[in-house]
Amino acid sequence: MRAKDEKGMTLVEVLAALVILGIVFVGFMTIFPQMSNFNSKTEAKLETMNLVKKELDFWKNNPLPLMEDEELINVLLPDKSNSEFTVYEYDRVSTPNYHYKVKYFTNSDLITDGLDNEDHSLSELYKLHITIEKNNREISETFGYVHLGGIK
Repeated sequence: MRAKDEKGMTLVEVLAALVILGIVFVGFMTIFPQMSNFNSKTEAKLETMNLVKKELDFWKNNPLPLMEDEELINVLLPDKSNSEFTVYEYDRVSTPNYHYKVKYFTNSDLITDGLDNEDHSLSELYKLHITIEKNNREISETFGYVHLGGIK
């Protein structure tokens, strides 16, 4: 009788190992395109969030920025018929793919009854609602307050 040489692996074991590794590899490869898609959407959202925060900062530093800013294009003048708020719509040269809407509330929504004279500066804060649209779809928005400027 011959002694069996059991060193090494048989062809069946090698093929089984390759099939198992292939199944695992295919399972992992389906995850990567989804992660890439998710990362690109997150990157676009972060970009627009930064744009809307910059716009809020711009409005806080310039009481009425639409009258003297050359970077704005397609400015739609506000409709004064609504006494509750004024809407400014415009596009920027630096970001031509995005459409900006700024809703400036003309009445302060802060209650100042019972405050002393030093705290009445709070009644001069007016709410802003800034949205950014792309292809007529809102993609980012923020709210903020600006101190009384020339927009009333």
